[in-house]
Amino acid sequence: MKPGDLVKVHPHGTSVFAIVSIEEDGRAIIESAVDSPGKYPWSVQLSELVPADA
Repeated sequence: MKPGDLVKVHPHGTSVFAIVSIEEDGRAIIESAVDSPGKYPWSVQLSELVPADA
């Protein structure tokens, strides 16, 4: 996975996020792929993400 990829935080999830950046410690900064009020980036383990098309 790389910045710009669309992902979900759960294989059966419905929300789609975009990877903003990948940190050296194996965490990714992601934010909602949908433009909406209150949208903000947050951190999650890269290993927990699944491709949005999966």
